[in-house]
Amino acid sequence: MSPNKTVIRLDKLHRTRENSLTEVARITDENIPKYRQVNYAAMRDLINERKLCGTQALERISKLQNESHAMREQAELKISRDCWLNEQQKLNQQYSKYDNEHQTWLVDAFNDPDLLSLFHEITKYRIWLEENTIKFRKTTVLPMMQLKEELESKNIKSDNIFNVMDALQIVKKEQNELILLLDHEERQIEDELKAFKSYIDEDDEINMIEEGIPESVLELPCPDDELRVTMLQEFLIIDHKYRETLVDLDTNYVDIISDANGGWDISEHEMLVHLYEIYPVDLKKRRTCIYNHFRRYFPKRSRQEMLNHEEWCNAQSYYLKHKRFILIEWRQARIALKAKTQLAFEEAFELQERLAQQHEEKMRQRAFCEQLTNQVKKWREKQLEVLEVRRKLEESKRQAELEKMRQENERSLKQRQQTKEKLAEYYSKKEEVRLMEHETEQKRLEEMQYVLAEQHRKDRERIKFRKEEYERKRQELLERNQIEEREELEREERLQALAERVRPHVEIDHARVLQPTKAYNAHRGLLMNANEDINIQQELFPINTFKDRKLCGDIRVRLEQRLRDAGLIQTDYARQALAAVQKAPQRRDTQENKMWTGFAFKTNDIEPYNMSKPVKRDFISHSVFYGVEN
Repeated sequence: MSPNKTVIRLDKLHRTRENSLTEVARITDENIPKYRQVNYAAMRDLINERKLCGTQALERISKLQNESHAMREQAELKISRDCWLNEQQKLNQQYSKYDNEHQTWLVDAFNDPDLLSLFHEITKYRIWLEENTIKFRKTTVLPMMQLKEELESKNIKSDNIFNVMDALQIVKKEQNELILLLDHEERQIEDELKAFKSYIDEDDEINMIEEGIPESVLELPCPDDELRVTMLQEFLIIDHKYRETLVDLDTNYVDIISDANGGWDISEHEMLVHLYEIYPVDLKKRRTCIYNHFRRYFPKRSRQEMLNHEEWCNAQSYYLKHKRFILIEWRQARIALKAKTQLAFEEAFELQERLAQQHEEKMRQRAFCEQLTNQVKKWREKQLEVLEVRRKLEESKRQAELEKMRQENERSLKQRQQTKEKLAEYYSKKEEVRLMEHETEQKRLEEMQYVLAEQHRKDRERIKFRKEEYERKRQELLERNQIEEREELEREERLQALAERVRPHVEIDHARVLQPTKAYNAHRGLLMNANEDINIQQELFPINTFKDRKLCGDIRVRLEQRLRDAGLIQTDYARQALAAVQKAPQRRDTQENKMWTGFAFKTNDIEPYNMSKPVKRDFISHSVFYGVEN
């Protein structure tokens, strides 16, 4: 709604006859009222009320946003905590497994004379590590704990607070230097471990694949030179084929091989990989959780950078997996060919033995060798076909994954663009409202400052007057308290003197405590010179009330007890039975109230069929009167 329309609507609301200042401001020729003066005070009050409502609504929205953000943070922390607990359990299981393997290896090394020296060196190194750990704790951790206990003991005073602060600064500086030194040592150890790991990996690849013709196969005797050359050439063909496959793979992923850690720092790369391993694949909003967790450690990295690095990690993982798969196939092919070569050579020897015995056997041996050669060729062609099919399947799978990731990225990019546009529109509107409110609040602040200055001047005079009055009243109260204390001391002295005058003076007799009293002797009849006519068991005064025998003799009491025992006390039968019992004689002081029946007063002036008066009822001994006579 435009501002002009708003003013017109407010004008219509407040230009009535009751609240207008002047009834008619202008009169036409037809004597018809056209304009009335606007009540700006009412309009201003309405505008302030609307602004207050808008401010309260914005505060509620802000509060809801903060609560929603806090709840989202708690949910993310809970998911991270659960995932970390699962990961910690897995790590503990792996640690227990490797620790058991390590203990088993140590036992074997202790029993093995060749590894006994290595075992002793490991034991010495472990003892050295424990001693250094204890020494490190004594020199670093223990002083910090002692300093913490001294600070918590509350022995710090205002006199030595500066010394304590200086000591804390010195300790902080030493701890920072120690942390830097430990970080440097940690990086050195990590570099050594990485170098050792790369050396182990290179050795594994070298030991896993032995290119060329194996020496064990070269040493095998074979009666047929043609078969021997064919079988030995198969090793070179297989090596050449798999080497070309590896070269093609390296060519396709040259960017992955040349770029270490995707251009990121090693700590950032390892953190991201670790988060992808912790959070399960079936978790909802997995990327969002990983991104929020990663931003807690590295806030400078954006989501797009993380997604790009994720693609790089997936490509690297696929490259390493595919390369390892090719190396394993290469090794298995060489092992299978080696076994097949040994079998072929053994069969060739068998054929040669039979050929020496008979010429026909020799011809058959040659035919069999040719057949074996054809089988080897067919097997080679089959292996090539299997390798090509696997390569195509892997390539199609990779293309499908890349297409899926591209679609997901486009969808998320479009959603983020829409969100940015909405946020920009919202913040522009919010800025306009804020500017208008700022101008209004600035004017109001100037008025309030003037009022507060006048009030501050008046308050100073009032405070000065109140201080003088308070000092005067305090002096009067002090004088009054002194007078009261003096009077109280005089009163205590008078009471003490009076107590000395009336205090009994009796001699101490311990034997009197153990003697029987006169009342006890009177009960036993041992009192001498006692009046025999006095009966000490007689009541002190006559009792003019009901006794238990007389009370239980009343038929109404017995009937009520029987009905209560039978569980009929709340029934109509019990009410009728109790009402039929002869009533007790009325007391003299109640004989004037003859119209009392239950809890309703019966008078002769009651109009018939008047149901407006209250009715109370005694359900035990009286009937009910409802204001209507039968």
